[in-house]
Amino acid sequence: MPDENAKATVHNSSNAHIQTEEAETAQRQPTLAKLADKPHPITVRLGLVSPAIAVVALFVAFLSLWASQRSMKVGQRAYLSYQVTVANGNQVVEALRADKDFFLTYQVTVTNMGNTPADSIYPKINVAPDPDRTPIMVTFPTQEPFDLGPKESRVLTGQALFKHLHNVRGLPGFASGFTGQIEYKDVFGDSQVKEVCYQFLASGNSARGGMCGTVMQMLQIN
Repeated sequence: MPDENAKATVHNSSNAHIQTEEAETAQRQPTLAKLADKPHPITVRLGLVSPAIAVVALFVAFLSLWASQRSMKVGQRAYLSYQVTVANGNQVVEALRADKDFFLTYQVTVTNMGNTPADSIYPKINVAPDPDRTPIMVTFPTQEPFDLGPKESRVLTGQALFKHLHNVRGLPGFASGFTGQIEYKDVFGDSQVKEVCYQFLASGNSARGGMCGTVMQMLQIN
């Protein structure tokens, strides 16, 4: 009966081997099930916070770059200023005293106060009418744009013929001025505008003028 005993031993060994594998498989199953659990909520939140921080950092960097470029433009771009002078104030006073028509001759000095050139400067300046006298003919070099380098100036000479057409004011005198704007482009290609507003008054034996909204100063009448 040795063969049968041997067969029984082999069969028992196979069964034992199978049982061992099943036991090992049963031991591994809880481990696999544990790996498939959902991540902890804190882990999920931490995973979402990192991209959010990266987005915020990118936004802050963009704002810093924009502010830096803007500061550079503000510090380097062209800035125009202007000064108005009436060249024949004495003649205006004499014409008013004699109740005659007259030419008002004026100069507008445009200066680039910035650190870079101003291009395509185009002055659009209008002569304000007096209640009694209307400017019927105005000459002013506004057709051709021009350029100014840093700290450069240009004098623009104009003339307006005032004719006595109405009798609105009760007292003799004259009130006019200049309004408008000076358009130009800076070195960065941005369009800029300088507003112009100037008042001129004449009455009695004197004439005075100044920027709108400021205390009138006596003119040096040529």
